[in-house]
This record gives sequence, C-alpha cells and structure tokens, in this order.
Amino acid sequence: MDVDPHNGGARTLSPAQAVALDGHGVVYSRRREVADALADSLHTLGKLRLSPSEAKSLYLSLQERAFAEEITYDVMLTEFARRLGLPPSDGASRLHAWIQSFSADIVVDPDLPGVLADLRSRGVTVGMVTNSIHPAHVKQEWLHQAGIAHLFDLIVSSVDERCRKPDPEIFRRFTAQVSLPPERTVFVGHDVAEVEGAKKAGMITICLRCSSPQGDYTVRRLAEVVDLPVWPSQTRKKKEE
Repeated sequence: MDVDPHNGGARTLSPAQAVALDGHGVVYSRRREVADALADSLHTLGKLRLSPSEAKSLYLSLQERAFAEEITYDVMLTEFARRLGLPPSDGASRLHAWIQSFSADIVVDPDLPGVLADLRSRGVTVGMVTNSIHPAHVKQEWLHQAGIAHLFDLIVSSVDERCRKPDPEIFRRFTAQVSLPPERTVFVGHDVAEVEGAKKAGMITICLRCSSPQGDYTVRRLAEVVDLPVWPSQTRKKKEE
C-alpha cells in the first residue's frame, strides 16, 4: 500500500463519511466481456451477418455513442439489429435480452463484502459511480443476484445522470446525493482518467491497481482500503453507539 507523498498522505481533518466505488473493475468483473459473449453467441447460432470481430467493434462503437448521448439505448439496439441482419420484428428485443443476461453475469471482488461491511460498521455511506447503458435499478438487481445489494446505499449511473466519468460533474452528483462536502468523500477507481476526474471534484482518491499523480493513495488489493487513515475509527463508532 502506497501513499502519495506530494500531498502529505491526504490526511484529512475530518474522517471521510462516504465512499464511491467504480463498478466494473472494482466492485466486480465479468466472466466474459459483453461484446465478446454477444458476438460469439450470435455467430454460434448462425445469426451473424458480420464476422465476430466486426460485430464486437460495431457493438462497442454503438455503446460509446449511447454513452455520449448521441443515441438512446433503444436506437443502439435497433441499429445493431439492422446491421447484423436480424429480423426487424424482434431483433432488438432479442439483443436486449442477450445484453442484459451477459451484463448481469458478474463476479464480485472477493475482498468486497468484508471491506464494505467494515466501512458501514463505522458509519460510512457506500455507493457506486458507474458509466453504463444500464440504469441504477438494473445494476441494483445485479448486486442483489450476487448477494451484495445490502452493502450499497446508492448507485449513480451515467445513463440516469446524463453525464459520465471522468467528468467531475458525475462525482459532484454523488457528493450531493450523500449530502457531504467532497473532501469528506472517497472515490476508489482503477482508471487513471476517472481518478483524476474525482480529484477535480474535490474527493479523496484511491487508485486500485493503477497509478496516478492525482491518486492520494494507491492500493494493490481492495482489502487494503480499510487500513488507510481517512475513515472513522472503529473505536469512535462504538463510542457514538
């Protein structure tokens, strides 16, 4: 576990009272990336007019346009179905079902339940800030299926907020929703640009398996997060109770 020396270890006068974790790459990973699983499944079923690599590139391109709000998710599905040569009657709905199924097939970081239970026991509000074509209630269902929904107080999804990481605005939306000044909130991310966006929003930043000059702390494993000197102490929490 490393502490950035240029800012004195980011020790705060008051302990952090909320944490926002990135979704994919921090909270969970996937057994297979959605684009790969979708392209291979379509190819196996003989439903693919394009090669698997072309279908994957097309999906990622359309997803990026949906992220950027150039098109809606429904338009993304319709255009994807058209380019694949799927029937206009049900092509988009079938793609939606596949995408939802593959997206929900998540694997939770094994350190996560213990880390979040520890932080919640200290009175820390726990949230997720995620770039996604899926609204927060859908991601909440994924967490429910994985048995960890009870560990999260809120999810901030880019599709709901109409802004996305690394824009500092989405991090400001999180701090507003938890009713805390940014300097009393923490972001845990694995993407350098996103860590920098959180820092611009005034949050304390933790790099998980990445390195950034804007990261106040760097950890190799999620389990190390609870040992950083930014949280309320267990002793303090017990005294308050």
